[in-house]
Amino acid sequence: MISKIKLLKNESGQAMVLVSLMCVVLFGFTAVAIDWGRVAIEKNQLQNTADAAALAGAQDLPSTATAENTAISYAEDNGVQSSETTATAPYNGDSKKIEVVCSRPVEYTFARVLGFNNTTVSARAVASNTGTSSGESGLRPWAVQSKYKEMGGKKGDTWTGNWLDYTYSYGLEFELKEGGGGGSNGYYGVAAFGDQNASSADVYKDNITNGYDGIVKIGDIIKDGPGNKNVKNVINDLMTESGDTEGDYTKATKGDSRVIIIPKVDPTNSNKVIGFAAIYLKSVDQQGYITANFLYDTTWSESQKESHDDWGLEPVKLID
Repeated sequence: MISKIKLLKNESGQAMVLVSLMCVVLFGFTAVAIDWGRVAIEKNQLQNTADAAALAGAQDLPSTATAENTAISYAEDNGVQSSETTATAPYNGDSKKIEVVCSRPVEYTFARVLGFNNTTVSARAVASNTGTSSGESGLRPWAVQSKYKEMGGKKGDTWTGNWLDYTYSYGLEFELKEGGGGGSNGYYGVAAFGDQNASSADVYKDNITNGYDGIVKIGDIIKDGPGNKNVKNVINDLMTESGDTEGDYTKATKGDSRVIIIPKVDPTNSNKVIGFAAIYLKSVDQQGYITANFLYDTTWSESQKESHDDWGLEPVKLID
C-alpha cells in the first residue's frame, strides 16, 4: 500500500512539472498572439504615417527645408512625435526626393516571461516630386502632337493648309512612329533627348530601354531625332521585359514595361512641350512602324483624368 501511495505522489509531482512547462508554453503563445500582434499593428500604423508624411513633404520640394518641416509636422498630427521622426531632403543627393523614417519603442507584456522586454518598430518611406509641375524624367524618345496637318505631306513639302486638333481618347490605337519610307518625320519621328544625334544609335537605344535620365519640363522644345535606325529588337525587348506578351492595353498595370511616358508637343510652336502622355506599346514591325494605344493625357480636363489611372504621372508619388 505504501509503495502505491509513493507512486501516486511521484506521478502527481510529474504532473505538476508538466503543468508548469505547459504554462510557460501557453505564455509563449500568448506573447506571440498579443505582444507580437501589437508590434505588427504599430508597424502598420507607423508605415501609414511615414507614407503620408513623405507625400506631404514632397509637395514642398524642391524647397528641402520646408519639405522636412512639413513631413515632421504631418507625422505629429498623426500621433508620431517629432523626436520619433526623421525627414531627410534632399534624399541621396536628389532635391526632388524626401525620405521619412518613423521609429518608436513598443513595450512587451507577456513576452517578458520569455526574457523579452521591448523592441523598436520602424517604418520608412521615400516620396518624389517629379510630376508635370516640375517636369518628367524617364521619357522614351518619341512624342505625340496636339495637332496635325489637314492635307498631310512629306518632309520638305511647302505647306500652307490648316492645323487640326488631334483627339486622343483612352485606348485609341495610333501610329507612334512611321517606318522607313513612311514620309513625315515630325510627329511620327524620333524625339532627340540628351546627346542623341545622327551618330549616336547607342544613346537612342538606351533612351528606349531605360528612358531619358534628364528632366523634360512644360515649355521645353523637343528636337526631331535621327530617324529609322534598326531598333526593332530593342523595342521588342522593352515590351516583353515585364512579361506582358499579350499586347492588350486593357490588362496593363503600372510597372508594365509596355506603358511608357512621352511628351505631348505643339507642332505649330516649334514642338514645345505642353503636357505628357502615357501610352501602351502594342507592336513594332520590321520597317520600324510602332503602333500604340493611348492611355492618359495630362492636358485632359479634370473630369477626363478622374475617370482613368494617372499611370505614374502624379506630381508627387511614393517610390520606396
